[in-house]
Formats: sequence, C-alpha cells, structure tokens
Amino acid sequence: MSMERMIEKARRLLKGGRVERLDNGRFNVIGDHGTYTVVQAPDGTITCSCPGFMDKRRCSHSTAVVILTNFDRRARQ
Repeated sequence: MSMERMIEKARRLLKGGRVERLDNGRFNVIGDHGTYTVVQAPDGTITCSCPGFMDKRRCSHSTAVVILTNFDRRARQ
C-alpha cells in the first residue's frame, strides 16, 4: 500500500471514530478486518498487532494513532 493511501485510510479511521484511546499509550483501532491494539511508547516507538504491521512495520492503524497523538500534542501547545 502506498504511503498516500495509508494516510487516507488512517484519516478515514479517525473520522469514523474507529480509534479508541485506552491507557498508557494504548489504543484499540477498529480496522476493516478486525480490531487491533496499537501501542505508542513514551519514546514515540509504535507497534500494532495487525498482520500488515508485523510484516511491513507500518499500517493505517498505527498511522491513525500517530496523526491523533500529533494533533493532541499541537493542540496542547
């Protein structure tokens, strides 16, 4: 999947309210093929439990969390 398409899909997940903030940098993301856990460590490192992330080290679920947390960070400034 191209980066452009991944970002588009991540934005769709956010707009659809499919990203749920849990605790300690953990998020549930309801994807098209299941619900996945995304974890963002304090150092910014991110992981996702979906098969795509396991294979390619990036996915729309983790991208959605990065977009959300970057937005939150900017809003607090």
